[in-house]
Amino acid sequence: MPPSTLPPALASHARRNPQNPELTPERLEQFERSLPHPLPADFREVLVQYNGALLGVCATGLRDALEQEVRIDDLLGLHDKGWTQLEYGDENIPPDVLVFTHQRGSINRFGLQLADRPDTPRGTVWFFDSNAETETEDLFVARACAASFGAFLAQLSPLPDDPVAPAPEHEDPEDPWSHPEALEKVPADTPTPEKPLVLAGHGYAIGGARLDIYVSTWLPDLEAREYRYQPERATVMYSLEIHVDESSNQDGQPAPYASNIPVAAANGGRHPTLAEWSTLTVGPEGCWDAWYGNDAPSLDGNQLTVLERSGADLKVRWEASYSQYGRDFAFVFEGPVRFEGIRFDVKDPSDIDRVLASAFGGSHRPEEWTCNVGERKDRGAQAPEDGRYVFPVTLVPGAGV
Repeated sequence: MPPSTLPPALASHARRNPQNPELTPERLEQFERSLPHPLPADFREVLVQYNGALLGVCATGLRDALEQEVRIDDLLGLHDKGWTQLEYGDENIPPDVLVFTHQRGSINRFGLQLADRPDTPRGTVWFFDSNAETETEDLFVARACAASFGAFLAQLSPLPDDPVAPAPEHEDPEDPWSHPEALEKVPADTPTPEKPLVLAGHGYAIGGARLDIYVSTWLPDLEAREYRYQPERATVMYSLEIHVDESSNQDGQPAPYASNIPVAAANGGRHPTLAEWSTLTVGPEGCWDAWYGNDAPSLDGNQLTVLERSGADLKVRWEASYSQYGRDFAFVFEGPVRFEGIRFDVKDPSDIDRVLASAFGGSHRPEEWTCNVGERKDRGAQAPEDGRYVFPVTLVPGAGV
């Protein structure tokens, strides 16, 4: 094996993620051809050697907007499934940035700039913070944190492993770490109208579920280094949220949520019409941002199947898995979902058709929807002048469709 391309402090205990396959020259070449800009050499070398490295917990020297120390524990690799894959072309990330790791315990991300910009060179590393205040509806606020990928690695500080607690003299039969299988109900409950959500075999009642389509009309302008109103470049994000009970907003409690659902990719690369939602299947291919709950395990291997549709009411089956206490458990939801429709803001109602044409690539069918335009709202003096006054637009399934 060649000498490690990681700094010695990291290389001494780094290892390749066993979930990731060996990176073949053919796969790497195929990936690089799909990028509009080449990979920086320092990043490429680490990718070739590890294709996703487990680093142990490392401090980055940064704090997020909540004043929490930002830590990472791995580098993402190149493969087809799961949470540990490289991300490029995300709805919430600039189009010249490759996401290569996540903040530990958070959806915050680090990305590598692949093209030169007027103020920052190719290779700059950015931190994307979802907790920072923003004047737009974008998920992240970005800040540069290293001049290159190599410089980013050099500033990482491996942290000592957590001390191992001594084994108890008498093993607790209810300790989930000792007996994770005790958390699973066998045979598993079947989803029912009363309890449509099944976690580790246990059925749960829900307070409701909704599917939301949000169209972004304020997008990053790489040259201007700011977000601008660009109705001709509108982008679409699909999300699904399940409300379990009033306690679901507590850390670790069930509150299943998925965003960035790859709907268009599952529909032959185009956004589905309303009629096509009746028989749509999404996944398990594609990278979802899906979670069991707030500060809780991610959901992997997601698949969403629409079983039927009547107007704005869907019946879906959402299948996935999650890991707790070193064991994988099944996640199943089969039940009703309210189709909340399509939401976006425009500066002028005359822009609506232009937004829909750019966001849905010509597949939008106006006759399927009822368009509701709200009164102009003032987003406040803190909003940029270009986006202070907007008209909220909501499209809901038309009656009888």
